[in-house]
Amino acid sequence: MLNPKIYFVCPNNKFAHGGIKQIYRQVYFLRKNGFNAVLLKKVPTSDNWFKVDIPVEYSREVFKEIKFAKINFGGDFFNRQLIKYLKKKSVVISADDIFVFPEIFGPHIGKIYPENRKVIFNQNCYYTFRHFSLENDVENNIYKNPKLLGTIVASNDAENYLSFTFPKLNILKIRLGIDGAIFKYTSVKKKQIAYMPRKLSEDVLQVLNILQNRNNIAGWKFVPIENKDEAEVSEIMQESAIFLSFNHKEGFGLPPAEAMACGCVVIGYKGQGGKDYFNENYSYPIDDGDIATFAKTIEAVIGQFSLDENLMKIKGKEASDFILGKFNLANEEKDTVKVWREILKINH
Repeated sequence: MLNPKIYFVCPNNKFAHGGIKQIYRQVYFLRKNGFNAVLLKKVPTSDNWFKVDIPVEYSREVFKEIKFAKINFGGDFFNRQLIKYLKKKSVVISADDIFVFPEIFGPHIGKIYPENRKVIFNQNCYYTFRHFSLENDVENNIYKNPKLLGTIVASNDAENYLSFTFPKLNILKIRLGIDGAIFKYTSVKKKQIAYMPRKLSEDVLQVLNILQNRNNIAGWKFVPIENKDEAEVSEIMQESAIFLSFNHKEGFGLPPAEAMACGCVVIGYKGQGGKDYFNENYSYPIDDGDIATFAKTIEAVIGQFSLDENLMKIKGKEASDFILGKFNLANEEKDTVKVWREILKINH
C-alpha cells in the first residue's frame, strides 16, 4: 500500500445519488491501484447499492466538528467537551493522513483538523461558495490554504471556473465514468419521454403543461425518474426514446450522459458542465430558461421520430458510442490514479 492514508469524507446516504456514488468509486479505484484510501462516514449504514466492498471507517467526531464549524465552533465550552468525548470513540487520525472533502462543506473545511493536508473533490463548482459570506471568509478561504494539496474537478467548465477564481490553485481534472454494463445502448424504444423532476421543478412543470395543453404529441408518455436505484433508472432510460435534461449549474451532470449511453435522444439544458458531451449532431441543447423553445423542440423531435424512426435510433447510437467511448469506467480509473500520483508527488 502507498502511504499516507486518504480519508474520503462521505455523507451518509441510502441511495446512489451521483455525488456519493463518485466518492465511493474514487476509493474503489485508488484501493485497486495500491493507494491506502478509505471512506470516512459518521455512522455505519447499509449501502447495498454499491456492489463492491471497500473499507469504511467511522468518526462522529469529524462530522460533529463539521457541524460546529458552521456555528462558530471553538467558542462554545460544551461543544469542545463533546468533541473531546467523541474523539475517543472515533477512528484515530494521524498527522500524515489526508482528508478529501466534497466542496459542499465550503469554508468549514479548513477548520477540521487544520494541521492535516486536504484535497477537495469539487463535483459541482457552482457549490464552491455555499456557506461563504463576503465579510470574513475571503482571507480564510480553504482554496488558498497551504494545507490544500489540490482540487479535483470533472469538467472543462469546472476547471475554467476555479482556475479563473483561484489562479494559483492546483486543479486536477478527471473524466467521470458511466458504467456501460448498466447504462447500455438499446435500439428498441417506446414512445416514452423520461425526465428527472428533482431539479428546476418549475421549468419541468411549465414545459410539460405547455405540451399537454397543445395536445400535439398524442401517444407519447412522460415518465418521471425519482427515488429509483441505478438498475431502475437504467431500465427507464433504455425504454425511453427521449430524455429531457433539466440540468442546472452542474459540475458535470450525470443523468443526461447516462441517458445518452442508453441510446436516448437528449433534449434540454447543458447545465454548464454538460458542454463536455452535449453535441448538436445527436442531441438538442436548449438555452437555460428558454421554456418555449424547449417545448417546441420536443414537438419537433417527436415529429422527426414519426417521419423517420431509424434516423432517431442512429442519433441515439451515436450518442451512446460517444459517451461510452470517452466517459467510461476505464478512463475514470486511469485519470483518478494519474491525478493522485500527481498530488502525492507534490509532497515527496
